[in-house]
Amino acid sequence: MKTKIWKLLLAMFAVLPVFTACDDDDDYYYVHNGDVWTTYGNLEKIDNGSRQEYAIRLDDGDRLIVTDGLGFSADEGDEGMRVHLRYAYVGSEREESGLDTPMDYYIRLYNISEVLCKQPVTRSFVLADEEHRLDSIGNDPINVTDAWFSGKYLNVEFEVPVKPNSSVQHFINLVHDDIELHGDSVYVYLRHNAYEDALDFESGHATGDFHWAFGCVSFDVSSILPDGQSSVPVKFMWTGFNKDLTGTVDKNDTGTFSLYDVPAEETGMSQHKSVEESTDATFVVADVR
Repeated sequence: MKTKIWKLLLAMFAVLPVFTACDDDDDYYYVHNGDVWTTYGNLEKIDNGSRQEYAIRLDDGDRLIVTDGLGFSADEGDEGMRVHLRYAYVGSEREESGLDTPMDYYIRLYNISEVLCKQPVTRSFVLADEEHRLDSIGNDPINVTDAWFSGKYLNVEFEVPVKPNSSVQHFINLVHDDIELHGDSVYVYLRHNAYEDALDFESGHATGDFHWAFGCVSFDVSSILPDGQSSVPVKFMWTGFNKDLTGTVDKNDTGTFSLYDVPAEETGMSQHKSVEESTDATFVVADVR
């Protein structure tokens, strides 16, 4: 089991489509007042006469059914696969009778990509083999551009500097502190191992050529809920770069994770919320091997 947990690697480039696209109509049109939407969800088998083998079940329970636009072959996909998609609405109806039941939305699909989906690892697991696991999990900086709770997931969008023409796969994890008590809150730490595909610092400044690569990951954080609780305050922490790229800064965000529907404004960490540097940030020179 250790091998499965610790060998999942993430390529830190643009999230690549895993489906084979086919579309006979290149003249895309826009519907729903011209709006194009992006969201996360999971593949779900469908057998209702749709031209697609899978629908996309959203974290709030609604379902997206592809009826127009980009077709995809899910030969490499499996039911439950986490995906990110770009689409427009063309229609909707209740999935079942009743006003409080999920909706089926019919969509024109523009793009669909696989999203890395992982379970958090516990701090006690890391410390059980501290010498090797601390080194493997890494301590390289990572810039979080957005983070929010959705369903049972903590979704994180991020950027990292990589060297030109790099093909190095990076390693990213979420560590749940299951050892120390922090009042009513749960602490989680985003960790990143760049495998030396990172910025070099010399005389306090970043040196060498690099470009920013973007990625996203969804963590199933249902395991961080204490026994008998359906929601918990969460402090999310990571080490990022300062604005001048002269060093690193400790950052954090806070929110409430719940397995029930909670309005975004009440959760703290919500999509498109501005992620700020923490007030108690400390500046150090990054030690990049």
